[in-house]
Amino acid sequence: MVKARRHQRGWLKKEVRSQGETWVLYFRTVRKLDGKRVENKVPIGLLKDFPDKSCAWGEVERLHLQINPLDSRRGITFADLAQHYAEHELVDHTESIHAKAHTTVLSYERIIRNRLIPKNGPTGLRLV
Repeated sequence: MVKARRHQRGWLKKEVRSQGETWVLYFRTVRKLDGKRVENKVPIGLLKDFPDKSCAWGEVERLHLQINPLDSRRGITFADLAQHYAEHELVDHTESIHAKAHTTVLSYERIIRNRLIPKNGPTGLRLV
């Protein structure tokens, strides 16, 4: 039985820092030294720049933070590749060099989510 890999989004908290009240993204990682799960955090921006949580989440998306590292012990799966494509190639047309139409992006995301990943997701890839 193949165990599904969970992707985390993390969570946002406000912290008082020297520059002022700041949005901070928290997420869990595995420490390489001893294999324990630990919390990490990344400052996102000041509350004055991102007044509400939805604005802060927008900045998190814009930063493309890698909080779900690949597990090299199990290799890269089709789902990993599809997820990477969706995150880096199917982005807003203002952020992409080779922009795709909005309807194309929505169609590709739907096909990846509903057809490709359920059928091929846990399949390992052979790198030639």
